[in-house]
Amino acid sequence: MADTIDVGRSRVLSRSSLLPLVCFLSPFVTSAVPRLTWLFLPLLALSFAMAAARRGSDWRQLIKPNAALWALLLVAAYVLLGATWADNPAATLIKGALLFAATVITFAAIAALAEGDAEQLRRAAFAFAIGAFLGGLFMLSELLTDGAITRGYADVLNWLRPGTTIMHMKFVDGQVVKMKVSQLNQSIAIVMFNLWAGLLVLQMLEDRTRRVALGLLFALAIAVPVVISEHQSSQVALLWSVPAFFLTRLWPKTAFRALAVIWCLGFILVMPLAFLTYDAGLHLATWMPNSFRARIIIWEYTSERALEHPWLGIGARSTRAERTPAELSEKPKDFIYPRNTTIHAHNLFLQSWYELGLVGVILVAVAGAIIALRMSLLPFEVQPFAAATFATFLGIASFAWGMWQTWLICAVGLMVVYLRLAGEAYREVPGASRHSRREV
Repeated sequence: MADTIDVGRSRVLSRSSLLPLVCFLSPFVTSAVPRLTWLFLPLLALSFAMAAARRGSDWRQLIKPNAALWALLLVAAYVLLGATWADNPAATLIKGALLFAATVITFAAIAALAEGDAEQLRRAAFAFAIGAFLGGLFMLSELLTDGAITRGYADVLNWLRPGTTIMHMKFVDGQVVKMKVSQLNQSIAIVMFNLWAGLLVLQMLEDRTRRVALGLLFALAIAVPVVISEHQSSQVALLWSVPAFFLTRLWPKTAFRALAVIWCLGFILVMPLAFLTYDAGLHLATWMPNSFRARIIIWEYTSERALEHPWLGIGARSTRAERTPAELSEKPKDFIYPRNTTIHAHNLFLQSWYELGLVGVILVAVAGAIIALRMSLLPFEVQPFAAATFATFLGIASFAWGMWQTWLICAVGLMVVYLRLAGEAYREVPGASRHSRREV
């Protein structure tokens, strides 16, 4: 009898340890190998679903429809429809399916984690914070050693090499011996995505001294590698997210409305600003970073092309198919980059115009505004962290990668799940405010 009880306890312990383990590995592993976000998003959702099932929750309740979910699914449906007129229908279908699946998985994870008990959520949240902290330290060591570990696994597993090209790697006898630190930019973005959810987790500590000390240590572990990296988009995200945090603490409703307005204004102003900065000659200004000068050229030329397909766009991920080869593109004197669309616009707002047209822009703008406004349904103490997370995404999406990259879509899903995990765990802290439990 005693042996049976011990075995039962061992199984319960093993099951209860699985979720914290996944929550620890997810931020740490994806910080080191961003291309694995596609694996950890469903794995994390599955772990929460299994925990909810063990508590007797009905699996049919793992998707709870709300305005944000419907808005995102409508965007995915429009992307799929766009395959009928896209230059690359197969790629458009794949990206539409990816957006649909990532949306469903993310919202299912959110619904499932809300069914967890207080202790389970607390352990999972702290496991995430530890993983995110170590991920930040790992990236700091990589930046200081020119990616020593990354170069090591890139030698063994070619498909895990960071970035989309091997142009910035030096090979000797088939081995990577040198790599530009800019190849770590995807990892830096993921580290930045983890910042505010991790800080929210540490708010659960009862002792104020420990809370402040560990919060500062965690913030430094994330901010230092971001600042010393070459990923300027993450640096912009860090710069934007801090005032978003403090402004939301002072005026939460106004801050969320402002975020929704800023999001929508991004679509309205992106093309006028692209033409304005180009006409002002900023792409020729030698005092500006070369990456910004190149972006001004890309944005202006892409804006011109977007006006050729104003209503429906050219189809998701069709910029690559429409692109003129760089060697055939016009490159006036003193231009840092040819007049070309490149493979994507390096700006979510402009890429939406070019690939999705006015109809798609309206759908994406409405979806983002709904998400920003629904964050006001979170507990009061959680709201500043949610606003800062939204500002983080806004900063990176405005200057960085193409909006259809698999690792990025899944990384954003993970970022949302981490934030909701931290928020639900914090909600269970004695004395925390109990606002509406409607899903955001």
